[in-house]
Amino acid sequence: MGSKNLNVAAILIILVGAFMLLSGIAALTGNTSGAGGFFHDFSRAFGGSGNTVNIIFAVVEIAAGALLILSRLMSIGSLDQLLRLVIFIFWIVYMVFRLVLGGNINAVDTLGWWISLVNHSIILVILWLIKD
Repeated sequence: MGSKNLNVAAILIILVGAFMLLSGIAALTGNTSGAGGFFHDFSRAFGGSGNTVNIIFAVVEIAAGALLILSRLMSIGSLDQLLRLVIFIFWIVYMVFRLVLGGNINAVDTLGWWISLVNHSIILVILWLIKD
């Protein structure tokens, strides 16, 4: 029986791209399970309208997810490495905004914060592994 080569890196890239794409769409549509609620509160804390930061992060997340998926479906040449590095840096900034600057750690939801940290760290590690 012949063995098929399973390209795990390509699967991870597509899954992370899909996660980012769907998370960005959730934030734009106001789905509270996405980043929408957090960025709304964060922007308002700094005197914003509440939607500006949310929209910026959501659009960047959608673009990053779509580009990751497209990079597996078509060749984008030397831009591939740069794209993954930029997305990796974006995800670090995203995690800092969401988990550190959000200030939503309290005694009631500490477990939720840790779960969110682990989920976002998994994406970060996958981006680190596939950036090369």
